[in-house]
Amino acid sequence: MSLNVLVFPCGSEIGLEIHAALRHAKDICLHGASSVSDHGEFVYARYRRIPAHAGSTELLSQLNALIDAWGIDIVVPAHDSVIPVLADNRDRLHARAMVPDPVLAAICRNKNRTYERLQGLGIVPHSAEPGTTGYPIFAKPAVGQGSQGAERVDDAVRHRQLADSGIEYVFSEYLPGTEYTVDCISDGNGVLLHAAPRVRGRVKSGISVRTEPVADAPELQSMAETIAAELCLKGAWFFQARLDQHGVPKLLEVAPRIAGSMALNRMRGINYPLLSIYAHLGRTFSVMPQHYPLVMDRALGNRWRAELSYDRVYLDLDDTLLVRGSPEPLVMALLYEWNARNVPVVLVTRHASAPEQTLARHRICVDLFERIVHLRDGSPKSSVITLGEAAIFIDDAFSERAEVASARGIPVFDVDAVEQLREVRA
Repeated sequence: MSLNVLVFPCGSEIGLEIHAALRHAKDICLHGASSVSDHGEFVYARYRRIPAHAGSTELLSQLNALIDAWGIDIVVPAHDSVIPVLADNRDRLHARAMVPDPVLAAICRNKNRTYERLQGLGIVPHSAEPGTTGYPIFAKPAVGQGSQGAERVDDAVRHRQLADSGIEYVFSEYLPGTEYTVDCISDGNGVLLHAAPRVRGRVKSGISVRTEPVADAPELQSMAETIAAELCLKGAWFFQARLDQHGVPKLLEVAPRIAGSMALNRMRGINYPLLSIYAHLGRTFSVMPQHYPLVMDRALGNRWRAELSYDRVYLDLDDTLLVRGSPEPLVMALLYEWNARNVPVVLVTRHASAPEQTLARHRICVDLFERIVHLRDGSPKSSVITLGEAAIFIDDAFSERAEVASARGIPVFDVDAVEQLREVRA
């Protein structure tokens, strides 16, 4: 039986990783919602924008309306600020939420409360309140995410400015060493099943955009076990740590949610969003991590919403379907997508030999095409296309595209532009 999962807010980096992890899960039907216009509408096929945000009194009623309309089984938070809201309203929410109990949610949301709860474990950095000696120190808002508002404080004047700013800060010893994130997965009883440390090689806007596994990190493993035993968090969670001047890891924060860069260890065998859903639903599961070198590097990517309507595709062979002597993967993916959507594809080619033989040599099934038109008399490709037909034309040659666009007035595309035609929402 398929589970209806609602991700909110779905356009955050966390929401995008949840989508990537769950889009192929056969027992999951994804739904997304956001309170602002974001990337979620380009990723989630079932998407709704609601006006209420995490601090709004209307959020619960608007989420419940979506839950009822979509038959949602579980709500997955994709931002730190949403977690305590869902936790505090578990009894009023019309579906289960993938959050800890309200006390744990509040502890993890505030770093001062986190440090207070874990103080006796020997993993918390030393406090540096106003009046301390020995700068630099580290300052960070007690409630926040990523590295927003964090800074190195080099003197008592700046220290006092931050302390009197009206914002609650964490002031602690300065940690000059390497920073790590440890991705953790626990079962439905809060028992830690696996901890996977990774180094935060490059960070942008608080997000680790370059990260790789740490092969041998017994102190980080010990921290994971200690935190798990104290907090008993269910499903996926993570913590961040940084080495002090003596090379000892000290805790930065604990978060009871999916991390955007958990994709690194997902590639090595652990689907954190899926297993976290199982944990919160009380299902039993095991993990099978794999161990090999892997680096993840992230950059801006593109998603498209092309306002195109077409009933047939006309496609060239040489340097379009076949590029540098091999099938072009993106065009091949589109062929199968069009086949699934019952959009007929006509192969139109001036190939030097029999196109059927060339397709067979490259193991491309001729049944993917409605028909194959082999032009050998120099006639224009527009002659194959019915005037007034709702169609598109794809060809690497500018002259061919220009002729078809002029004669038939339909959209034409080079190979570099076909990515906009893919439907990647799930």
